[in-house]
Amino acid sequence: MNWLPRWLRHYRRADLPGDVSAGVIVTLLLVPQGLAYALVAGLPPEAGLYASLLPLLLYAFSGGSHAQSVGPMAVTSLLVAATLSRLAAAGSDDYLLAAIWLALLSGAMLFLFGLLRLGFLADALSQPVLAGFTAASALLIVLSQLAPLAGFRAGGASLPDIAQAFLAHVAALNPLALLLGLAALLLLVLARRYLASLLHALGLASGVARTLSRTAPMLVVLGGLLAVTLAGWQAQLPVVGVVPGGLPALRLAALPSLGLAPLVMPSFFIALINYVQSLSVAQMLAAPRRESIDPDRELLALGLCNLGAGLSGGFPVTGGLTRSVVNADAGANTQLASLITAALMVLLLSTATALLAKLPLAVLAATIIASVAVMIDFSALRAAWRTERADAVAFAVTFLLVLALGVDAGIVAGVVISLSVWLMRSSRPHIAVLGRVPGTEHFRNVLRYHTEPLPGVLLLRVDESLFFGNARHVGNAIQQLAAASPDSHSLLLVMSAVNRLDMTAL
Repeated sequence: MNWLPRWLRHYRRADLPGDVSAGVIVTLLLVPQGLAYALVAGLPPEAGLYASLLPLLLYAFSGGSHAQSVGPMAVTSLLVAATLSRLAAAGSDDYLLAAIWLALLSGAMLFLFGLLRLGFLADALSQPVLAGFTAASALLIVLSQLAPLAGFRAGGASLPDIAQAFLAHVAALNPLALLLGLAALLLLVLARRYLASLLHALGLASGVARTLSRTAPMLVVLGGLLAVTLAGWQAQLPVVGVVPGGLPALRLAALPSLGLAPLVMPSFFIALINYVQSLSVAQMLAAPRRESIDPDRELLALGLCNLGAGLSGGFPVTGGLTRSVVNADAGANTQLASLITAALMVLLLSTATALLAKLPLAVLAATIIASVAVMIDFSALRAAWRTERADAVAFAVTFLLVLALGVDAGIVAGVVISLSVWLMRSSRPHIAVLGRVPGTEHFRNVLRYHTEPLPGVLLLRVDESLFFGNARHVGNAIQQLAAASPDSHSLLLVMSAVNRLDMTAL
């Protein structure tokens, strides 16, 4: 039985109540999320539900986090839409097939990277760049949902495109859809702010009240369905439409007519973003329990999840922050919670998809706006501005490029910016002039400590490993410092901070 995951081999009965409650709560969150993020990606609603099933099962048996919940995610959905909007018409067979192949290709890449133990790829994006990318992507998602909120369709992958498309189609605004969408959005905002406190005031424990308040999107969806059904508004509103019932067939999709070549680089960047986000969530959830997360194992697990999503008719998936935090808060002790969520999704797909046909798109747009708006966060920019201005510039440039050019160009720029900042810092290492602390054998930076010089000796400490990118600069800097110290006849280099030398540095 060694092939079984460790959590299953050593499962404790005491973990069951928490896993069951978490599985149910996450299902109530996952259904509206799956439908909504399919809308963001420009795909049929069932694609979001399909992407919420098999990946859960695969991660439960291969992943390392006890509470990670893998499925559709807002930024990933926007990346899919931005990639495919240039390649195929939304709603066409090619569009759907290309989305499926994005999942398959990104999954294959992630799995291969895991086999090659390339877990360090998570470091390709610096935290300020990732924060800027996420904030700008969230803002684009919110703006892109203003049209569905108002009852009409528009498009666009960047701020100028979204604004142009909105103005071109605003004459098709549906007052009833706008009213319903704004009402749903108001309820979601009020629920986020007050529902947990209200439930706590009614006698529920604060943790339970906070967890139950996270089911507000499902309650709003059910309320929208009920309102449309009772009032007979389905003919007057854009609605989800027919959602095929039954489980998705497992098969390798046909190739889109555009081929796979245009999908290779987008798949790589989707894989990179998904991995960085998923690993960050897994590590955050593991920290309170003092668990360790193996980056290479997460690569393999996320690769399997995306392969599963593609084989079952879904689109790229990753570990969702909101969903995973809700899973943990609801009591998830092991990945059995995800298996319970998957079982409930099977039940929904088998019996209840007909109920979703009358769901207004304006209500789904409201759930997207409410859930994504909190990701427009500038705290990282403020912190970087106080501590390291280069990081603040990296955040701002990435943010503006994503808005101006779209997420696909923005993520390329983000990687380039991250590597450029790293190269800039590495190629200009700090070199300290050292002196002896009086009365000791300790040597410290003369600019920070009261020191005394060693007669005739110039002591320099290089605070960086030496390689081809900084060797020339370090050599020039040493010559300049030596020239500025004519009384020194000897040079002593302190290399305690130098961990590596390449051939150029030697």
